[in-house]
Amino acid sequence: MIQKNHTNNNKVKNKINVVLGILILMLMIFIPSRVQAKEETVYKDGNYCYYITNETTKEVTLIGIEIKESMEEVTIPGKAIIKSTEYTVSKVDILWNYYSNEAYQDFYKNTHKLNIQENFKGSLINPLYAFQNVTSIEFYGKETMPKEVKVETSNRKENLDILFIVPVGMEEKYENIIKETLVYYVYSDLYEQDISMTPTIVTAETDTIEYGLFNVDGFIYQVTKSAKNGIGEVQLIGISSMLDQSYISLPDTVNNKEHSYKLTKLCKFGLVGTRATVIHIPDSVTSMESGVFDKYVELLFLSKNCKVIPGWLITDENMESSLRFVSIPEGVTTLSDNAFNFLNKNQSSIILPTTVKTLGKKSVYGCKLVTFLNKKPVSNIAAAIKNGTTVKVDKSVLSKYQSLLSKKVSVTSAKNIAKSNKITLNAFSLNMVLSTTKSLKGTLSKGSNETIYWLSSNSDILSVSSKGVVTAKRAGTAYVIAYTRTSGLYKAVKVTITK
Repeated sequence: MIQKNHTNNNKVKNKINVVLGILILMLMIFIPSRVQAKEETVYKDGNYCYYITNETTKEVTLIGIEIKESMEEVTIPGKAIIKSTEYTVSKVDILWNYYSNEAYQDFYKNTHKLNIQENFKGSLINPLYAFQNVTSIEFYGKETMPKEVKVETSNRKENLDILFIVPVGMEEKYENIIKETLVYYVYSDLYEQDISMTPTIVTAETDTIEYGLFNVDGFIYQVTKSAKNGIGEVQLIGISSMLDQSYISLPDTVNNKEHSYKLTKLCKFGLVGTRATVIHIPDSVTSMESGVFDKYVELLFLSKNCKVIPGWLITDENMESSLRFVSIPEGVTTLSDNAFNFLNKNQSSIILPTTVKTLGKKSVYGCKLVTFLNKKPVSNIAAAIKNGTTVKVDKSVLSKYQSLLSKKVSVTSAKNIAKSNKITLNAFSLNMVLSTTKSLKGTLSKGSNETIYWLSSNSDILSVSSKGVVTAKRAGTAYVIAYTRTSGLYKAVKVTITK
């Protein structure tokens, strides 16, 4: 009896399974095919390809243009005729399979201008994905305007800033609907960010246009103060691609076309990816964001007018740094929390001038040697310095510093330094042959007892001894840096080595 019930139950289960299987098969066959058919239905009006997105309101999305020949300009329509019926173009979103199609690549790559018809009132979404080399977009709408315009450019493009041309008197209205973004990426997702841009909007294309974003020598600058009425201001937001410059001395003034700007700010990740070992920041810079430098910098000269050093100035996913010495000039007042907090393989040193009044928590945790020129201990000094650090101060205030610091911090007497106000070298540049040596000699101001230190910007190409003897190791170009620590003076000698 039990066996019979089991048999009946199994028959019922088998029937249920068969029915479910048929239902699932029908769903797989019919439902996806209907959805897929709807998604892949492409309608054409001439060379323009559309999806119908709303049959009731007669709206379409422009998804592609099928033109094989190169064109300098292309028109984006506001209306389309499909099945003898007029539809409104509510969106322009060109699909990858059109602009990646080999048959149409010349058209998409060689188009430099988009003309948006007067009757277009839809959304223009990231046209630079398809038209990579477009430099300008002109809008003809006065009574009718686009709903929204979203443009994303990249730091790796030659043309960073799109020119938006609008009817006279419509500048402010178009500024409210255009959203322009720089998608910034340098060799790692850790340093990827979206940077908002102020769109460059004009009523006519001329040679005197002031662009809001531009590239000079591989560095990307963003205008923060217009130069139309004199010298403007810019901030450094990054690099166009990874650079191979072992020594960087940023300019205090940057020129773009007919306009001149003072460099006043360094933005987050601004110099990450340069791989420079020696970096000099001009005194025109008054502010910096966190994470400006990467782990490769060994010698860093900061601006005297950047009063506050931000936290985590050097960025690295493993908190590593190659920093040997950082020059903090007179004028700097504050080191923020974690300003120089990292794992240092070269045991860096830092000299804090008399103007530094505030040290944030762990602000010099990455420094093995910290020298104070101020005889009065700054506030929060104990929380700023790591155990095992050597602290040098004037011998007259040894006891004051010792009482504030942990016994695990070695407080010693600093040498009485007479600062130099000038450093001179016997050469501005050197031309050398592989495996040869040359000597550089440096002199300081009369009466100074400072030491001149020497550093190679690229130790694979050349080495330099503590006496200034340069050895050519490999063909290429690098720099010898002669510098002082207390006064923060330096000179760079360009060395070109041939076989």
